Amino acid sequence: MALKDFVGNEQVVKFLRKVTLKGSLTHAWLFSGPAKVGKRTLAIEWAKLLNCQSPIDSSEGIDSCEHCSSCRHLSPERPSYAQNHPAVYIVDTLLAAYWEAVEKAKGAEEVDLKKLSPKLSLGINAIRTLRDAIAHQTFGRYRVIIVDEAERLTEEASAALLKTLEEPPDKTIFVLVSANPWAIHPTIRSRCQPLRFRLVPMQTIAHALKSKGLSDYEVNLISRLSRGRVGWAMEMLQKEELWQSRSFLLSIVKMMAEMNWWDVFKFAELCTKGAEEEESGDETKTASQRRQLEELLEGLMLVWRDIWASNLEVEDLVVNADWLTTIKQIAKSSDWAIKVLWEIRQTYRQIRPPFNANPQLAFELLAIQTMKGALQ
Repeated sequence: MALKDFVGNEQVVKFLRKVTLKGSLTHAWLFSGPAKVGKRTLAIEWAKLLNCQSPIDSSEGIDSCEHCSSCRHLSPERPSYAQNHPAVYIVDTLLAAYWEAVEKAKGAEEVDLKKLSPKLSLGINAIRTLRDAIAHQTFGRYRVIIVDEAERLTEEASAALLKTLEEPPDKTIFVLVSANPWAIHPTIRSRCQPLRFRLVPMQTIAHALKSKGLSDYEVNLISRLSRGRVGWAMEMLQKEELWQSRSFLLSIVKMMAEMNWWDVFKFAELCTKGAEEEESGDETKTASQRRQLEELLEGLMLVWRDIWASNLEVEDLVVNADWLTTIKQIAKSSDWAIKVLWEIRQTYRQIRPPFNANPQLAFELLAIQTMKGALQ
């Protein structure tokens, strides 16, 4: 794909085209906004344009040719460890895990990519490896460093990156990508030109899905469930496990609605199955488990928001429209729904950095608070 194929956030695309054409490029940028609205994808497409050997003038503006050797080396769908562009580096928690696995292997054996899982954070070793890589002469027009999920930088990694931002190599552009920019070190934020991404209108996502050959029902359901996150909508077309996770989510919601004291431990075990393995010391395994818990909690927040909307009789705002009958049965009172929403949000905060609470205990507390709210 190229910039002309990017869905949503047209104002950001237009601005990037403008500064690229003028050549007025700041050395550090911060792409912030909701998760899965295309921040990382656009960062890669911009890097592609910056290094394109034969840029074209399309009806929308300047764009990459998609055919030169530089363009062919970059793809938003390719994992970060598989990107091999000589001037573009995509640093994320998956690449950090890959670098760590390569270091442990010491060339004695190949890294098993099927077992590779993202790390929980971006540590100092990842930034050191990056700094060593960019110390050499670049072969492109611009060296572009994309740091995805920049809010996951540790304190040490932030300090190391800040030093590089203060003394950037020539023709080097840093693009920090984050859904939670306030968790990034404030001094790093102050060094970056901010670009704010917004949720994509449902009609825009529906139009993009329609071009994939989906039925009207599928288009309406997925575009509604996406809540403006075009990246999430596109993932639903490719990953069957996402639909399976929705079935599990509904069973958990039903359990919360009928919670009693005997269900507290069962609820926590179902939600955190496998999380006890974090004591093994395998950080990447722990990170994968934590991310799954975060996704589960995000889904729970959405469903309980739907329950609240149903209780207030504003069913047009219900996102999980295919679950409307069940949602109506669960709705007891708006006060209870708000209470549960608050507790889920607190659990979400507690299991994430910097708190990193024990998942089993966090979900047990969530179960207790949910049950207490239903009894009030």
